Amino acid sequence: MRNILFKERLSEKDRRNLDILEAIRKAGRISRSDISKITGFNIVTVSNYLNEYLKKGLVLESGLDVSTGGRKPELVEFNPKFGYVIGIDFGPVHITEEACMDAVLIDVAAKIAAKARIRKLEEDFDRMAEKVAALITEVIKKSGVDKSKIYNIGIGIGGVMDRYKGTVRIPTETGAVVNYTAIQDLIQREFGISSVVENDANAAALGERWAGLGFEAGIENMLYIASDSGAGLIIKGELYSGSSNTAGELNMNPPISGETGRCWTTYEYGCCMRSRGIDLGIGSRARGYFTQHKDAKSRILDLVKGNIEKISLGAVIEASKAGDKTAIGLLEDAGDYLGTKVAYLINVFNPDIVVIGRGIERTGEVLLNAMRRSIDRWAFKEAQKVVKVVPTSLGEDSIALGAAALAMQTVFVDMF
Repeated sequence: MRNILFKERLSEKDRRNLDILEAIRKAGRISRSDISKITGFNIVTVSNYLNEYLKKGLVLESGLDVSTGGRKPELVEFNPKFGYVIGIDFGPVHITEEACMDAVLIDVAAKIAAKARIRKLEEDFDRMAEKVAALITEVIKKSGVDKSKIYNIGIGIGGVMDRYKGTVRIPTETGAVVNYTAIQDLIQREFGISSVVENDANAAALGERWAGLGFEAGIENMLYIASDSGAGLIIKGELYSGSSNTAGELNMNPPISGETGRCWTTYEYGCCMRSRGIDLGIGSRARGYFTQHKDAKSRILDLVKGNIEKISLGAVIEASKAGDKTAIGLLEDAGDYLGTKVAYLINVFNPDIVVIGRGIERTGEVLLNAMRRSIDRWAFKEAQKVVKVVPTSLGEDSIALGAAALAMQTVFVDMF
């Protein structure tokens, strides 16, 4: 199957096809005339496409709409039993005690039929690929869906992708390069289902555009911030991936040994060019603080029963909700750091909205407000005054749902 994010591979027919299907999906039930108004296509063109969808069973006629004169218009809607796709979130690049791989199985109307989750550990890539297969098996079993009705699987994976070589480079000091086609080969071999792969931040941005905040009128330019590692860019309503399809990496390329600058060698938290990790360094900062301050009292320590090594982002978040000052300070520090990075992006892209995800949205308003203060300080007022900074509307499912959206759209392009 084609990866539909390669815009040059889409014909005008493909684009019309996706626009009409998107109008049906968003409306739920809709008439031909309303599809024509929304898409700008003439009624004959719309009817020709709908006749093809009806013939293949993708859509159903579902009664009559209220008439404004003359014949009552017939309504169409998706046939939810037509088929399904799976979306996979391969999990964060940086492994923490809370890192997971997620899967969702959805029907053509974007309704979630089942979810599954597997813990992500520090393992070799082949073992992780096997876990993806186990995740697919679990979500299919939970859904009760016949495997023959699953048409595609989308995978969101972190890192710098080279689509021509089929590889992804993990943007850490090791700079490991892995072949993601190994996952696709495994899926094809074990399940007989096609798959597409996309950068996780891009997938999440597509998910928000497709099933989340994209429903809001007037949102044409969006940044999805996946922790502090990557950004998905929606520009003028379309995903922007750059000339080599690698746009959105938020950090500098790690220098080789012997060429490190002060920011890299000291891992200073004032430097926004280096990733702190999937949890924005909150867990490690907390562990460092309590190691140095043996007599410190905090709800964080109570939650981990005094075991500093077990302090995680989740423990800090829970303590902050109880009003713990140390936890709140840690979240505010992380928000100030991430806000600096996001302010730079706001100056460059002038978005309508910045969506915070990849688990960071769980920190709540403490971190988000610190981010907003940092953005107020560093972003130019002309850009800052129009932008909203909000948590992902799709929660932990944003990347998996975005990958499923890509998989579904690829099916629509190839099938019609």
